[in-house]
Amino acid sequence: MKIFLNLEPPFEWVRVNGLKVEAFGEVDGLNEYPIGDDDEVVGIVPSEAVTMHRVTLPAKTRKQFATALPYALEEAISEDVENVHFVYPVWKPGEACNVYTVSKQKMREWQAQATENQLPVQQLVPSHAMVPFHEAADCSLALKGEQVIAHNRNGYGISLDRDLLDVWLLDMPVTTTIAVNDESLTEALIAEHPDRDFRHWPFGHKMAHWLEYPWQATVDLWGDKYQPRVRRRRKGAMLIPVILVVGAILLKLGYDTYRYVSLHSEIAAIQREAQNVIKSTFPELGDVPAGSERSLIERAIQQRQSPASKKSVHSALAEVAAVLARNKVTLTSIVYRNEELIVTCLLNSFSQVDLINTQLNARKSISSTLQSSASEDGKVIASYSIRQG
Repeated sequence: MKIFLNLEPPFEWVRVNGLKVEAFGEVDGLNEYPIGDDDEVVGIVPSEAVTMHRVTLPAKTRKQFATALPYALEEAISEDVENVHFVYPVWKPGEACNVYTVSKQKMREWQAQATENQLPVQQLVPSHAMVPFHEAADCSLALKGEQVIAHNRNGYGISLDRDLLDVWLLDMPVTTTIAVNDESLTEALIAEHPDRDFRHWPFGHKMAHWLEYPWQATVDLWGDKYQPRVRRRRKGAMLIPVILVVGAILLKLGYDTYRYVSLHSEIAAIQREAQNVIKSTFPELGDVPAGSERSLIERAIQQRQSPASKKSVHSALAEVAAVLARNKVTLTSIVYRNEELIVTCLLNSFSQVDLINTQLNARKSISSTLQSSASEDGKVIASYSIRQG
């Protein structure tokens, strides 16, 4: 379906399905138009802002025509041609061509209005293009309020005051058959111009009436430069980002929950194993003076704080695990306190003490400090302080 809407007051709109008017109305502002997801939007602008010229130029290409056109119309246009937007939808070499001219400033205004109000106007047409034709007439006159809109079959159109109709008729051949929508206006024109052919055709005074007749307009005033950039949202489009965000949150929560439960149970198992390793390796541990490396290790193992209490701990543990796995080192204890991880490992040889520390520091997201190391009966235990960043 098509929806036709005015870009300037009054803000009328009409939705058409083929030749059937489905709905119509008037809103208070541009941002209130009831545009459907599948509507093809046609914007309508006042014909008084658009001028049409019939031009023939000896140009062989469209590019040559575009270059020569401003100079050909320079005297016919009241303002500087550099400030004028030219549109010629149908052009053929050597033939007369309809050229529509609009102020560039006006084009920018309409473009801004459509963009700011999120109006996906695909085609922009002058208001006279809405006026229908009777099969027996060459031109139509539509009285709408205080204005008279004229539309000729050759594409020429204009919106003017009732008092200026006599001037407009000077350019119309006397033999032209003109259909008029208003009976009183028709009678007045016949009385004033008895030599002309005016016929009353009650096709209505509003756009909703006019669109009950076949409508076709090849012109699109946007051209190649002024089409508004409006991203159209389809049904459900707003839900997609929401679904993605909610999905990401659920995945993250699920992963964090899994990691918390997994790490919590893993740490408990490691701590139980660590107690056995320490006791079997250092049977006289209770006799070691406080402050020695062995007692530091024992106190670290006794800690029962969960490393899952901080989100950043997860990534730090992942970095540590990668290094330990590469060196086939056994993790015996993890303690989290004061923004640091105390990691205790069972190494294969004493030479790995500094090697592990170096590799941990090579990871970009963590820093490592060797806290303690001990070796006895071929078994080496080392503790490292790991911090984020």
